[in-house]
Amino acid sequence: MGRHSACDVCVDERRVSAEHASLHWTGGRWELRDLGSRNGTLLGGQRLSPGERVPLAEGASFSLGGTSPTFVLIDDSPPGAAARHHSSGARRTASGGMLLLPDEELPLVSVFENGEGQWVAETGDDVQPVEDRQVITIAGEPWTLELPPRDTETWQSDIRSPSLETIHLRLAVSQNEEQVAATVVMGRREEELPARTHHYLLVTLARAWLEDRDAPAAKRGWLGREELCRMLATDVNKLNVDIHRARRQLAVLGVQNAAGLVERRPSTGELRIGVRSVEVVRM
Repeated sequence: MGRHSACDVCVDERRVSAEHASLHWTGGRWELRDLGSRNGTLLGGQRLSPGERVPLAEGASFSLGGTSPTFVLIDDSPPGAAARHHSSGARRTASGGMLLLPDEELPLVSVFENGEGQWVAETGDDVQPVEDRQVITIAGEPWTLELPPRDTETWQSDIRSPSLETIHLRLAVSQNEEQVAATVVMGRREEELPARTHHYLLVTLARAWLEDRDAPAAKRGWLGREELCRMLATDVNKLNVDIHRARRQLAVLGVQNAAGLVERRPSTGELRIGVRSVEVVRM
């Protein structure tokens, strides 16, 4: 935070230093630090010492150099993943733990935490680990990732949230195969997903899983990418976009590891459904 245009939060005031203060998520709380500014950082009217770090509670207010505006921490929950476009400055934020880039209308890359708690970026069959402040290029355009660290306490509380292992997916298909109603059952709670064309992708993968019921778990339900594209009358690019969108719908419901809704074998290009409790029924 400061007067310099390169700051994440730019405050164009004479009393504000070029790099005045920082606001940082430590993994368990928000922390404010004065960066040796000339006119100081005031928290609740009290000036911080140069370089001093102080935790912030929800509702805390502070200012840079005693100028306006006064900043208030209105939400002390952990930050989500985000990315900033280099040339335009546009900032995209994650929804339901999944960051879709360059936007949600035409997602080419998904950024999410895998089952080991590591941030990864998936582009088609390619899955690469990524880090905070890493620059990735999408369609020739650079984006800087903003990835929060994993908070152990938050992770423990998330264990009680629904996951791919605990939900049931019900896919109701019309007689002419043109309509699909997708419902996620989470214990006693049921959520019908807004109707989308990519639901037929889930139907196709679910049928392959159910038809292979006698196969070993490791070999069950896999479909080749080209075969799947023929079955859906689509191409690889559209298939990848549909996978991104299907995962995001699940992530918005708060389902852990929603990226596993569709599993990939990068070495072979094969795909399968990632929900083990699934059914396909007629409307």
